[in-house]
Amino acid sequence: MGENPCAVDVRVLGSLRVEVDGHPANLGGPRLRALLAALVAAAGRPVPVSALVRLLWDGDAPDDADRTVRTYMSRLRKALLPASLIVTRQPGYLLRVDPEGVDAARFERLAAAGRRELDAGRPDVAAGQLTAALGLWQGEAYEEFAGMAGLDAEARRLAELRHNAVQDRIDAELATGHGQDLIAELTALTTDHPTNERLWGQLMTALYRAGRQADALDVFRRARLVLVDRSGVEPSPALAAVHRRILAHDTGLLTPAADPLRAALAAGDEALQIDGDLLAGRRQFEIAHGLAAQAGDATAMARAALGLSGLWVHEHRPATGKAQLHARLAQALVAVDPQSSEALRLRVRLTGENDYQAAEHAGILALLDDTRRAEDRIVHAEALSIAHHCVLGPDHVALRQALSWELIGESDRTRRRGDRLMGLLWHTVDQFLAGNPHAERLLDELEQELAGRDHLAVGFAASAMRVMLTIRAGRFDEAEEQAKACAELGQVAGDADAIGWYGAQLMAIRWFQGRLPELLPLLDELVSSSTLSTNDNSYFAALAVAAATAGDQRKAAGSLARLVGHDLARLSRSSTWLVSMSGIAETAYLLDDAATAGRVHDLLAPYGHLPAMASLAVACFGSTSRALGVAAMAMGDLDRAVGHLNSAVQHNLALGHWPAVVMSRTRHAQALAARGGPGDDAAAAQELATAARDAAALGMPAPDLP
Repeated sequence: MGENPCAVDVRVLGSLRVEVDGHPANLGGPRLRALLAALVAAAGRPVPVSALVRLLWDGDAPDDADRTVRTYMSRLRKALLPASLIVTRQPGYLLRVDPEGVDAARFERLAAAGRRELDAGRPDVAAGQLTAALGLWQGEAYEEFAGMAGLDAEARRLAELRHNAVQDRIDAELATGHGQDLIAELTALTTDHPTNERLWGQLMTALYRAGRQADALDVFRRARLVLVDRSGVEPSPALAAVHRRILAHDTGLLTPAADPLRAALAAGDEALQIDGDLLAGRRQFEIAHGLAAQAGDATAMARAALGLSGLWVHEHRPATGKAQLHARLAQALVAVDPQSSEALRLRVRLTGENDYQAAEHAGILALLDDTRRAEDRIVHAEALSIAHHCVLGPDHVALRQALSWELIGESDRTRRRGDRLMGLLWHTVDQFLAGNPHAERLLDELEQELAGRDHLAVGFAASAMRVMLTIRAGRFDEAEEQAKACAELGQVAGDADAIGWYGAQLMAIRWFQGRLPELLPLLDELVSSSTLSTNDNSYFAALAVAAATAGDQRKAAGSLARLVGHDLARLSRSSTWLVSMSGIAETAYLLDDAATAGRVHDLLAPYGHLPAMASLAVACFGSTSRALGVAAMAMGDLDRAVGHLNSAVQHNLALGHWPAVVMSRTRHAQALAARGGPGDDAAAAQELATAARDAAALGMPAPDLP
């Protein structure tokens, strides 16, 4: 059918509405709207002009009806810009819209997927998909076209599918232990559909679960009277069986049949997606993986392995944990149906893990095209989050923002709390990494989402950003207490980054306090940590700076050489790259290493407008322009150094990073004094005085010229 470059959203499950690129389309009067509705109902098939004539005039068409229909179509094309949405195709016209752009098509896909999950014994997943499907309805299908024979049939078909989806959703909720909360809905449904035995059975089960056995038995008597009176038939064997089980006090009706494997998977999903409890999720998915292996259930093994992967990429940092997880994912991929949703989810996760390790992203971005076309929207949401994690380096600001924005939109389809929170988290991180002044407002919004019900993993990341902001404000004692509390929260959540993030925050605090050498023992330990990502070089850079500041030139030079290697350009462009390069620039300055400083300057030059942040905006070392200025000073290029450092002062002021303002002003004063041009000495003295005043207010060491 071809793809239209516009984003088109068509709503027929209620009043007819069309949006093109987010803007409502003016569809005109009733006849134009009816013609468009007929094209939508045809679902991409051409609608003959003769059928459109019958729709509008119902056998009483004027002589020029064909020409009138074509005139109407021309007017619709003008209303639905661009005109390519409506295509002339013999023997009539068709609407060229992606099926995902039509709410009725989305409903059918989600309802069918929910039914499959219910049949496969996954009622928890089924309930989510069926609820999402039913949430698309805003009224009756094609409700404004009642009486038009050409659309009434489609409306009735969709209404029947809706009714089936409601019953499937209730079955799914009963299978997950619900009862009393369904009674009011089922009472209304049995009133509206008195001959539907499935609904009567569901109501009896819900009442029995609520401890109302007598009411459940009375419902059976009423159901029998209705069926005999209206249809002349006795209750079916299925409904009679529910009646017998209630009479026999069958405890199997009280709760779903015990299934340790399904229970472990459901508990793992809730821990991971709802509570963000990575530790609890791992425990449950580990149990599920063992049970699935014993049962030879390939699909359950896949779900367990995916659950063990967690929310983040490379969540299991130690080498043995990484190897075990990779093996489980690979084994599951071989065992499941290659066309299944599980297979696609496994390919996404394996590709993301491999790309992250190699500091690449081509593989996971290529898979996004497959997941966009997948019926299971959860697959696409997971792929977006994994892809985002693989592009946290400074080269991908716009790409990151596009991915997080798409994930927020996709969470409306998956209806999973975890997807929405991850989308909001990534979006907030993106704005901080880009130095956007609205980032703090987005953090407030994220915290409001968490206020109703906590999500440990996302809450940990949000609290880490709060620590970063407190450091920016120069409230070091408060920030240190916050950092400790944040690390404890990360450990409770089971996040492998808990200690690493605490180390980064403590480094930032001590750096601005002028006390970085105190952390040499901690840094010696951190650089050898088994939980440290192979893409994270920031601790090596911090060790080099701390050693150089302490006067240990041998250790500093050794750490610097370890980073520089054969080619500094090959250093992984990870989420800590800007911080690592800033540390290398500082060390090169302290060691008078002009060659390394020059290489750093060349590599950092495109990123002077960005703040140097670690990981998910957990620590900020100020403007990258400062590192460029320090590198230029080490190179002896004082004109360039003065320019970079002046930019750093302004950028840090815009960031509200007062400790970084002090340090940038100090370096700016030093560069001006070293240059010694006309007016430079006076400008240096004024800059130094301002830095000294601000340093005193923040409790930082008094700056001075060397």
